[in-house]
Order: sequence, then C-alpha cells, then structure tokens
Amino acid sequence: MKKEIELVMFDLDGTLADTGQDLANALNYVRSRLGLEPLDDRLVYGHVGRGVEHLLRSSLPEKCQERFQEVMELFLKRYETHLLDTTVLYPNTREILDYFQQKKRVVISNKLRRLTVSILRGLGIEVCFDAILGGDSVAEKKPGPGPLNQVLSSFGVGPVKALMVGDMGTDIEAGKRAGVVTCGVTYGLGKKEELVTARPDFLIDDLSQLSKYFC
Repeated sequence: MKKEIELVMFDLDGTLADTGQDLANALNYVRSRLGLEPLDDRLVYGHVGRGVEHLLRSSLPEKCQERFQEVMELFLKRYETHLLDTTVLYPNTREILDYFQQKKRVVISNKLRRLTVSILRGLGIEVCFDAILGGDSVAEKKPGPGPLNQVLSSFGVGPVKALMVGDMGTDIEAGKRAGVVTCGVTYGLGKKEELVTARPDFLIDDLSQLSKYFC
C-alpha cells in the first residue's frame, strides 16, 4: 500500500539536478587562480551538500583560509556565471514533479538561495515549487532540522505526512531530526555507503520510484 503524503521536500544538488561538474569546474578555477593543482571531480563531489563554505574549506589548503572571504567571492563570481554549463535534470525529475502536482512541493538546499533559484529557473522547473529554501534562508543548514521545520510550520503539515528526498546523509539526518519520512536516492553526488548508513526509510535508484511508494 502506498503511503499518503501532503508535502514533498527535495534536495537540489545530486537529487533533482546533476550539478557536480559545474561545481567542480568552479572550484578548480579557484584552485588554478591560487596556483594549485586541480582536484579530481569525484573528490569535489564528496564535499558538496553542506554549502559553499564547507565546499571551499574542505577543498583548499590551510594557507588559503586567511583569504577565505576573497576566495569565496572568487568562487561565487565564477560559479554564478557558469551555473548551467553542464547542469541537467536527472531522469524522470519532471515526471515525478507532475506526479506530485496536487501536493506541496518544496526545495531545501544548502546552496545559497539565489543560486538555487537560478538553477531551478534555468532548468525550467522553478514554477513547480511552492517554496524554495537555500542555505541562507534560515539560521541552520541541513543536517539541522531547521529548514524542514520551517516548511512544516509554514504549510501546516504534520511530520508524518511529509517526505524528505535527498542523495546524502545530511538530507536523511535532517529529515529524521524533523520527524518526517525520508527517502535516499542512490544516483546522486553523495556516497552510497554514507547514504545507506544514514538509514533512510526508503532507498531508490530513480526518482520515478517515488510513485511506487507514495501518493
């Protein structure tokens, strides 16, 4: 039997859209400007999901931390003008958004909200969402439950009727701490073993599988 829900909350990077290459390109652009060798793309992907500050601090040597604000501005300037060079929706994203069109649909990302909106708009799906939250929308980012709790409160939906979908342990932890149903996707930027360790309520290999479990 399918579980009835009223609200679906999606992560962005690695869940709705494959943003990894553009993020890696921007990060390696910054490294080149600092006279550093590029990092392997997969290594960069491993640092995605906790916001731009975490991405940069995890991908740059200690000596660069003293110039961190300058480095962040360099990264954002580059990334903001190359958000959609290679970024695409994952298979069946549009179809599953249509499937849930009678429900409240929300994006909760740790990416800055303006960048999140720009990507969703550029991919033609911004209009599908009733709310879009970024890492700067509330006081805490995932894995904190703050963004999810705000959405639940805003729409008056109880946790048992809400679903969090994401590709990383941070998404699942945030969902569990907010008391909502959680679903991990294995195709994204996160490491599958970390996703499994987070113990989501459901685990899927394709977004279309959400229609098998939820209504």
